Amino acid sequence: MIGEVIFRYLIYSFMPSEQGITRGTLMTGTLQCLAEKTRPDIIQSIADLEKKGQPAVEYLILALNDEDKRVRIAAARALGEIGDNRSIGPLIAMLGDKDRDIRFISALNLGKIGDFRAIEPLTRACADEHCFVRITAKEALNRLSFNGRSE
Repeated sequence: MIGEVIFRYLIYSFMPSEQGITRGTLMTGTLQCLAEKTRPDIIQSIADLEKKGQPAVEYLILALNDEDKRVRIAAARALGEIGDNRSIGPLIAMLGDKDRDIRFISALNLGKIGDFRAIEPLTRACADEHCFVRITAKEALNRLSFNGRSE
């Protein structure tokens, strides 16, 4: 389902308007070909969405709920690169995920974005059972405190 949203957005955003394709027609046509899309296609689409920047943030946030861990990791990474504050809440929520890789990528990208709302959740993540999550959360907190001193 998340892949459908991403592919519709990408196809719509790249179609020239002079072709006369309406949004409704385009969406219907996209849904018919989605059965052929694979997870690597979806992950590549997330990378393409990252290039779109802030207009793609809502779609990337939706992808954080995908059942495929690889899609969630790619979306979290893209959100960290874009740096939009709308992604702070969803990335904080990912710190509580059962999968250590998801917690790791969340801590990493919260540090990249640098929003102070992440201080308390990252502090809790410093006690995570997995060493890479703990280390990454500490590095993210250091990055946040450094940013606070430099401003």
